[in-house]
Amino acid sequence: MKKKNQKIKCEVDSCKYNDSCKNCSLDEIKVSCNCGNPNCKDETICDSFEENKK
Repeated sequence: MKKKNQKIKCEVDSCKYNDSCKNCSLDEIKVSCNCGNPNCKDETICDSFEENKK
């Protein structure tokens, strides 16, 4: 399977993996859903978030 050069935009300034162009710099992003329904995109969160300690 060919890898795609996809980017995830992240507007959460407090995430330490968010670069200056608002791209997530992780190679892999874990996403979870706390609503029990995988089609419930409003409740989907980035489970890879880690707070940027300034």
